[in-house]
Amino acid sequence: MASRQPLVVGVDGSDASARALRWALGEARRRGAPVHALAVWESRAVMAGPAPLLMNPDLAPHHVREQRWQELTRLVRDCMGSASSPEVHAELVEGDAAETLAERSVGAAMLVMGDHGRGRLADAVLGSTALRCIHRARCPVVVVPAGVESDPEPAGGQSIDPVLG
Repeated sequence: MASRQPLVVGVDGSDASARALRWALGEARRRGAPVHALAVWESRAVMAGPAPLLMNPDLAPHHVREQRWQELTRLVRDCMGSASSPEVHAELVEGDAAETLAERSVGAAMLVMGDHGRGRLADAVLGSTALRCIHRARCPVVVVPAGVESDPEPAGGQSIDPVLG
């Protein structure tokens, strides 16, 4: 029986998030589950008056939001390729990435993220969205490391997933 619990994927436009989305699409096909590709962005609206926006109107929040939406839909389309499954829902949300992803993890089969590979020191000093999600998520969290590419349609029956085993 197919699970209808979605796989939630954090997407930020990076190669790491594209890798995570491709992995999640393959896993969702095996499970018969939908994928929720979630891009979270924070508005950097200028509060010091209209001058910066007049000089560079592309910084206006509605322009940035539209650009992020186009990036998200392009990434989903590229990762899906010619495949017709799984069902994918793309959503752009304004807010804090870790908080939003943790909230959306409630009721999910798993939260999938890509590892940017900056290393432990950078994570300890700068903080990491993935690390924060691991602590806050309400479902299992899969962090797809660099170097892992999932074969979305394995040849010849069962295969061993490089992440889940």
